[in-house]
Amino acid sequence: MEPCRQSLTVTHAHYLEWLALSHATQTQRFEMDNGTGGTRPHTFPALEAECREIFETIDILLTTLGYPIFEPLIRNRNPVAVTQTTESVLDSQKQPISTEFYCHASGVDGRAQYTQEGLVVLAGSYGRAEVSSSFNYAQKRQAMLEQGLLCLEGDRIYFTRDVLFKAPSPAATALLGHSVNGWTKWKDSTGRTLEEAMDRSTPGNDYEA
Repeated sequence: MEPCRQSLTVTHAHYLEWLALSHATQTQRFEMDNGTGGTRPHTFPALEAECREIFETIDILLTTLGYPIFEPLIRNRNPVAVTQTTESVLDSQKQPISTEFYCHASGVDGRAQYTQEGLVVLAGSYGRAEVSSSFNYAQKRQAMLEQGLLCLEGDRIYFTRDVLFKAPSPAATALLGHSVNGWTKWKDSTGRTLEEAMDRSTPGNDYEA
């Protein structure tokens, strides 16, 4: 019978805190209330390996429960062609299927990658600051400005970092300043719409709650 693992020490706690803050800051999925990045304590190799094993278990459990705090929005920055159907994408449990899509219009240059979780608009994408009278995304876009996800420069808004949208329509709407169907507005380098690329059988708009 294996001996019981000794209790966690203060050093364990400090190292795990530093590891968690470092990963959460890097992935940028959530706004950090903690103003510090933590301090990496001096640890022996054996203790460090133990902490990383514990952290990996925590990461897996959180992701399984629907809180992928430490998982990057895009695992693979190199876009790959999408040939899977929507069903096969949903069935995949490993590397997210992603390819690069574009939203182009006057004053708009959006780049995004489609993943299991939704559409990730890439940092550097920009859209129109001016919105139409029927724009129904004003509150959320204002919140993104206040959070620093967007910045306003003249007549443009810029994405300061990668931002995940659960559906493609809000992503396109945030850029264009008016309501659109993101499934047909986002297109790949060959001109295929996102709807066509993903073989989506039910056309229509989609807005996250």
